[in-house]
Amino acid sequence: MTALLVIDMQNDYCHPDGVFAQAGLRVTGLDDLVQNVNTLTAAARSTGRPVIWVRMEWADDADVGLLAQRSPFLRKQGLRRGTWGCELVAGLDRAPGDHEIVKPRFDAFHRTGLDDLLRDLGVETLVMAGVRTDFCVESTVRAAFFRDLKAVVAREAVAGYFEDLHLNSLRLMATVFANVVSVNDAAALLTTPQSRP
Repeated sequence: MTALLVIDMQNDYCHPDGVFAQAGLRVTGLDDLVQNVNTLTAAARSTGRPVIWVRMEWADDADVGLLAQRSPFLRKQGLRRGTWGCELVAGLDRAPGDHEIVKPRFDAFHRTGLDDLLRDLGVETLVMAGVRTDFCVESTVRAAFFRDLKAVVAREAVAGYFEDLHLNSLRLMATVFANVVSVNDAAALLTTPQSRP
């Protein structure tokens, strides 16, 4: 089974009014990014494959951990539970049957139920999209590889804040951790008929 995993497409990470943009960290081409993610969600749903939305969220300031020291602008704001910044950006194609994972760190497997969910769904391959390529996406790709899950990164459906780090992360993931493919190829993978046991 192949599933679509969309990582951290949240207002604080992506929106021009989000806390990351206020700190000078901006996603360019957000409308195109949303459209490419929606291409993948439509492909997944067309063959009944799971769509899993991952969000990063903290209950309070103490939850931020070491990241508060490395990124001081997050000490008192950003990605806090119940805030606009924590919500997924407008325009994403969400549906009632989708799954959601809430994580406290970059890696979507760390201290979450993602492992159990994928096992219950019989997922062996993850098509990945979202932000930030060189942080949360790459961390999750590596974690998937360590669990012997195949990862496919949809090139135009991931984004970072710095083009060189984004491109270097794609190169690195493509060495051994994942297949990096176009959105069209990722959509084709999601629409390929599933083999039945």
